[in-house]
Amino acid sequence: MPATLQAFIGIFLLGALLRASGLLGKTHAERLAAFVFSISLPATILVSLDQVTFAPTAWKLPLAACLVTLPMLLVSWHLSRLLHLPRPTRGGFMLGTGCINSVYFAYPVVLATLGDRGLAQAILFDLGQTTLTLTVLYGIAVWHGATSSNARSPMVRFVSSPPLWALCGSLLLSLFAVHLPAWLRDLLTPIHLTTTPLASLVLGLSISFTAVRRAWAVACAGVALRMIGGLLLGITATFVLNLSEMERAVVVLVAAMPSAVTAVIFAADTGLDEDLVTSIVALSICVGVALLPWLPHLTLLLFG
Repeated sequence: MPATLQAFIGIFLLGALLRASGLLGKTHAERLAAFVFSISLPATILVSLDQVTFAPTAWKLPLAACLVTLPMLLVSWHLSRLLHLPRPTRGGFMLGTGCINSVYFAYPVVLATLGDRGLAQAILFDLGQTTLTLTVLYGIAVWHGATSSNARSPMVRFVSSPPLWALCGSLLLSLFAVHLPAWLRDLLTPIHLTTTPLASLVLGLSISFTAVRRAWAVACAGVALRMIGGLLLGITATFVLNLSEMERAVVVLVAAMPSAVTAVIFAADTGLDEDLVTSIVALSICVGVALLPWLPHLTLLLFG
């Protein structure tokens, strides 16, 4: 297992221990997450995409996200009805299974296993996934929620998000074959290097075992659907779109990632079953971290 993944696991466990001991809590996780999202992640995008040349088939990656997430939502809707879940719980179940943890899990893991080229593909996949998250998934949350919410808020978040601006800037520079000046790259690189350790610490600090105990059975079904179902849908999408080896590896890896912390934010915002959503996120992150030692073998199988 690469040293970067070993460090990822170690820092995650440290964060979980700090959360369990009460030394750090949810507030600290939120502050760190804000720093990663607004500062270190945009630096990672700019630095990582600076030397990458995008293929003419790059449009397939955002489409692959649609082929993973939309069928996932359909399956989770049917399953939640079979389980006779109440409306707020049904919305939380769909939210937990539909959100993919890109920023704090997929990006660091793909960067550690496939390098900058792989991260570039993951970011393009996430462009489609983020669009769905802030439109379809947020709409589902509002529809099933118990409280009213400002429908403009997700679109405002989307348009004003620093990672989106970093991605647009990188794509624009790539279009005109322009690279970052050396001084700017040197300035951004140390910030970029903080993304993986801080993201893993955020994940550890986000774990709440109290919530898990309250919604154990349904949460396990949600985790299985999010990760095993995501894996199968990712494999299907690679065949439908006839992706290259690198694109195939990235789509399958990201599609099987844990649920995103964003789901918890949306659940709290719209009055869904927050305990269930938190449980799905926490359990799926734990499963994802436990599977990391075998990830290089899966990558080798997919990418050769």
